[in-house]
Amino acid sequence: MGWMNRLATKYILTPEKLAENELRDTRLALYQSERQLLEAEMRVDYYRNVLSFLEAISADGVESVAESQRSKLSPQPQGPQRLTPDLNTYRGAA
Repeated sequence: MGWMNRLATKYILTPEKLAENELRDTRLALYQSERQLLEAEMRVDYYRNVLSFLEAISADGVESVAESQRSKLSPQPQGPQRLTPDLNTYRGAA
């Protein structure tokens, strides 16, 4: 009978266990809501940029907007995006 009592106390839902479950679910819902909010802000920024770009094209023309875009892009040396280690420095390299 003792094992039955232990089993019952392990799996019975107490107010504390219910609160733990609700706390976990609420934290997950908060995380998902914050992620959705960040994604919505990114979409708003994207559409604002597209709108201002299209307004500039309609007001100034394609050529002037293209020239201003080229001038904004300063020439930077095109190096590797990711530095990779020298494979000869590893042990066992021939």
